[in-house]
Amino acid sequence: MINLTIDGKAIQAEQGTTVLEAAKANGIRIPHLCYHPAIKPIGSCRICVVEVKPGPPRPLPACTTVVGEGMEVVTNSERIQKIRRELVKFMLVNHPLDCPWCDKGGECYLQDLTHELAVGEVDYEAVAKPENNDLASPLIERYNSRCVTCGRCVRTCRDLVGASAINFENRAYFTDLGSGHEPLDCEFCGSCIDSCPVGALINKQFKYAARSWELTETETVCSFCGGGCEYLVHTKDGKVRRVRSKVENLLLCGRGRFGYEVVHSPERLTSPLIKKDGKLTPVSWDEAINFAVQGLEQIIAKGGRSAVFGVGSARATNEANYLFQKFFRAAIGSNQVDNPARYTYMKALEGMAAVFGKPMVDGVAEEVDKLAKPFQSPLKLTEEATGSGFPFVMGCRDHLHQADVVLVVGADVTPEMPPYGWKIQKALLENENFKLIVANPRETKHDKFAGIKLRYQPGSERLLLKGLMEAVLEAVPGFTPPLEAEGFEDIKTDLMKTSLSEVAKTTGVGMDELRAAGAILAQAQAPAIIFGNDLLAQAGGKENAMAVANLFLMIGQPCNPGSGLYPVAEKNNTRGVCEVGVLPDHLPGLQPLDAAPAFAAAWKANVPAEPGLTLPVALAKLAAGEPTAPQAFYLLGGDLVRMLPNSKQVAETLNKAKFIVVQDAFLTEAARMADVVFPVAIHAERGGTVVNTDGRLGRLKSALTTEGVRPDWQIISALAGKMGYAMSYRQEEDIFREMAALMPIWAEAEAGHRWPVKKIAGTVKGAFAPLSIEVESPGEGDFTLIVGKTLVHSGSYTTQAPGQIALLPGLRLQINPATAGKLDLKDGETVKIVSTQGEITTPVAYTTAMPATVVFLADAFAEPTANVLTLNSNIMRVKLQKG
Repeated sequence: MINLTIDGKAIQAEQGTTVLEAAKANGIRIPHLCYHPAIKPIGSCRICVVEVKPGPPRPLPACTTVVGEGMEVVTNSERIQKIRRELVKFMLVNHPLDCPWCDKGGECYLQDLTHELAVGEVDYEAVAKPENNDLASPLIERYNSRCVTCGRCVRTCRDLVGASAINFENRAYFTDLGSGHEPLDCEFCGSCIDSCPVGALINKQFKYAARSWELTETETVCSFCGGGCEYLVHTKDGKVRRVRSKVENLLLCGRGRFGYEVVHSPERLTSPLIKKDGKLTPVSWDEAINFAVQGLEQIIAKGGRSAVFGVGSARATNEANYLFQKFFRAAIGSNQVDNPARYTYMKALEGMAAVFGKPMVDGVAEEVDKLAKPFQSPLKLTEEATGSGFPFVMGCRDHLHQADVVLVVGADVTPEMPPYGWKIQKALLENENFKLIVANPRETKHDKFAGIKLRYQPGSERLLLKGLMEAVLEAVPGFTPPLEAEGFEDIKTDLMKTSLSEVAKTTGVGMDELRAAGAILAQAQAPAIIFGNDLLAQAGGKENAMAVANLFLMIGQPCNPGSGLYPVAEKNNTRGVCEVGVLPDHLPGLQPLDAAPAFAAAWKANVPAEPGLTLPVALAKLAAGEPTAPQAFYLLGGDLVRMLPNSKQVAETLNKAKFIVVQDAFLTEAARMADVVFPVAIHAERGGTVVNTDGRLGRLKSALTTEGVRPDWQIISALAGKMGYAMSYRQEEDIFREMAALMPIWAEAEAGHRWPVKKIAGTVKGAFAPLSIEVESPGEGDFTLIVGKTLVHSGSYTTQAPGQIALLPGLRLQINPATAGKLDLKDGETVKIVSTQGEITTPVAYTTAMPATVVFLADAFAEPTANVLTLNSNIMRVKLQKG
């Protein structure tokens, strides 16, 4: 520790700490402007200058001056105060006096400094800077006249986000903030707004909506992607007025920052609906609940308990999903439950389990902790607690930037998981030896930062991964895996059956790139692999995930920070809906069905031992008219018609069901088919917990009261009670406690923290899984269509948010300009896309990110729906015709 004094106060600080950080940690305020804890300091504003002895005669910026042994610091002398006052005056020379209507009023650093330093007048004159305000960009307004050239926004955009959309223009006195005198062309994450200390960058949605001191702040969790970022919801008069990042973080994506308006959409359902004479009609809650119970009981009476099928939701909380599966198992008496993660993220879990085993935790104490905090597991661990299985090789986002090599395969990181992209940027900024390898059929944002880019043919992921394993062995003669790996000799023999030249020819990746990537992976000390929707949503997604797990078993070192497998979850509770038991063959905690006695005792009900159907099998049986097919569906949310492959077939299948119950916030295509629709609380209206893709337990806190809608768990409880099985809970905390007490893998987990908890000594070993190398390329046509994620939207929810619609109002076929030119298609013109499953017509959008024979559609829109074109995968061969 370093000993020093600040304003006569003796303090200690760790070596490498700056004077500003040391002062702040000890309750000593040093005014500043350009400094932000999330950004590397550069000392540009000089407001934080202090006198340092021993040191030069001139004052030094506290934000960049590192503490030294015996240092004496003076932060507030008359000399220092005078310097700060003069600096503020210089900033005010051209600064407009628009505080009364500037949205930054009340939380403006410059306003606070002017008051704190008693700057009553500015006795300088200067040539006025030319105006370069940007009022045309969507969602963000820029006022260069208010800019103090601190550089925060530039550094945030360039270093943290990796977009470099805002830069300094001109030089010296005429230095200006801008984007080339053009409207912004960026990710519209809005992180620049939170980083700006003054009113130079303004949130258009918040403009004139409220003053900062009028707002009520609630910390909760973002409801969109699987990152589950914590953020602050600001409300006034019963409405969300803005969303902000937490001060120490700064970063949010555009969906999180601007997508909140979905909660106030005029399209929200506000009353229960039941179908009368073929038309959905508003009714009271009692009538709707009675009608739903009557319909479900009639189906059960005729077809048995397995005739009703439940579909959970990654949009719903852990508590709601837990009660949902409990409703089926205890109230109805069947395991006929599944969730849409079956088509993507569940394939990742199954693939990793095939190589590293299912999750196991030993050493859980028999007695529960009766004094556990709210949203803390009441299960305690002994000192000898151990664990094994795939969760112990899954990476932690907080450590991702410590990896020395990151391989991104089958994922477009920024649209699918912005927080992973930010951690990659952090690694690029802080570690000069960090290496990034990006493997994707199309160009992604992170290609420009990658040392190696592997552009492969869609559907050839398994073969590519096999080639990388072969390249690792070739790079290091006598290579052995760092982990305990069963079947290594067998996998080496299997790899030799396909030459590297064959891999290169089939995948389209050059041999030099394969060998270079293999050499980097072979030498990595903390390799990480990120894989996502492009890879998992294929029909062979589970096998693809097994191939990823095989590669990690060969090179992974999860004992080193950052090294791990990073599967991307689509929504903020995609992992949670699986872990709390909305699966036909697993109970809560991913426990097998033979653990049913413990649940039967806790629930005071018989728990069936026979596994239920998976969602794809249930739909296939109903489509084929099989006698054992479900006859009723209870959907906890999610538009199955839009989100599942072959949506036309899904719609036709659901139309064959005799009774459908839906809980949702909007009248989706699936809800329109329902016999009963219950309107639910969403986003800032609800409490409970979610589990992000990392395993972090996030706590939701309600910032708004509900009007006409109810939380999912209350609706499920009411239905169960009417069907003769009482579910008596006062609040979400009661449900969590019961749920967590039955899930050993969550032992000692609590809100805000990740599981498995560090206390568990994890055993990491695996067995290589044999794989086929067949390339997936269904359908007919000259082009391969990829249906995937867009940064602007999160499923169909954000298509109800005006800000997001302003950025991307509808479906667009992304196509290479050269390819479009050969088809005589101009940017914006319509094209007919034809597959063996169906056809749609949509405008085209030029992008050089697409190879000549690959096109892309986002899966967010209902009209038209991209999945009309797909069969059982997110990739499909298609034909294109000028519309």
